[in-house]
Amino acid sequence: MNRLAAIGAFIATSLAGAAAQAACLKANTPEQTAEGRLTSVQVSIPDYRLKEQAYILRLKSDACLEGSDEYDKVDRTNRIHVYAIDDAMRKKLHVAVGKMVRVSGSPFGEENLHHHAPIVMSVSTIETLPAK
Repeated sequence: MNRLAAIGAFIATSLAGAAAQAACLKANTPEQTAEGRLTSVQVSIPDYRLKEQAYILRLKSDACLEGSDEYDKVDRTNRIHVYAIDDAMRKKLHVAVGKMVRVSGSPFGEENLHHHAPIVMSVSTIETLPAK
């Protein structure tokens, strides 16, 4: 019976690892999606006397990131720094703060002090999800 339990545990662990691997976001690839609660935070960078506003997506479940650059390799995180370049999308982000949302865009790994989560995503679409 112990041998059967060990085999079952091995199979479950292998499947869980495969599922987690399959769910990874692909760095610098458009139309990647993530879901969670959108928050807005103020970040202070004292060395530069700088304050920044950032939108942080608190994920429903952990995400990972795969890519060729070292900073594009993120094993696990529960947050993504999302941003938009155009004014219309920035307004949509602002309106969605505090709500559950689904975003899509092109993610990449945190690479400098202006990035405030292990994964950063340039958002192309945002959808408000129904409250549960």
